[in-house]
Amino acid sequence: MSKVRHWREDWQRMPPYLKAVVVGSATIGGLYVVNHVETMPLTNRRRIMFLSPEHEERLGEQAYREILSSSRLLPPSHPMSRAVTRVGHKIAQETNAPFMKWTFHVIEAKEPNAFCLPGGKVFVHSGLFKVLRNEDALAAVMFHEAAHGLARHGAEKISFSLLVYGLLALIFPDYGQISDLMVKLAVDLPFSRKLELEADSIGLRLMAQACYDPRASIQMNTSLGQLDKGSQFKYFSTHPPSAERVQALRSVGLLFLSRVRLEFLRLCDF
Repeated sequence: MSKVRHWREDWQRMPPYLKAVVVGSATIGGLYVVNHVETMPLTNRRRIMFLSPEHEERLGEQAYREILSSSRLLPPSHPMSRAVTRVGHKIAQETNAPFMKWTFHVIEAKEPNAFCLPGGKVFVHSGLFKVLRNEDALAAVMFHEAAHGLARHGAEKISFSLLVYGLLALIFPDYGQISDLMVKLAVDLPFSRKLELEADSIGLRLMAQACYDPRASIQMNTSLGQLDKGSQFKYFSTHPPSAERVQALRSVGLLFLSRVRLEFLRLCDF
């Protein structure tokens, strides 16, 4: 309350011309934000997007070059690389997104991880294969990461952060005193987890269309959840708890399969 009272007192003491500047700046900023609201085509969700696809692609290319220069990649002839390439071909076919320049690599790293850079550069850690049961499980991970790229989640997170911290700077000029941890817990993590669940939903649909068993997503998240049990910081993870993700995947998967059951009985051997 003291901060709010202090802000009100500062506003009352502010000269009229300065108040006009503040109000004008806020109005212009509001119009700028409204002008950058778009509909995400894959889910029809409304969102703020400040970054253009071209800007996002440049960021992705820069990160891509840095990773290539700092990481050890498995050769294309390696069995892991061949598996990733097979799934990658299905991703390119099912997404049918000319703006995505799909490229797939395997990084020699023990940590089970995978990620997609803007523009479609997908990296899979070799350590992930230790928890994979089959190629369906690999597809579950890769289609999830590809969904992040298709949905431009990276650019959306940057846009959201710019909006949040811009508002904090406007409302609380000394917002640096606000704990970064509080902002992370109250804003950043819930937003990141929402995007993870959205990528789960998009990835599940795409992998099913590619005739990969969508149940592998549930099995994969259950396996990763077992690895997370020993972590003391899983509450601070950007990913939702595994139980929550499994429940969401089951819901989406059952709904999806019920709608297209006859088609999949004809096209796929589940």
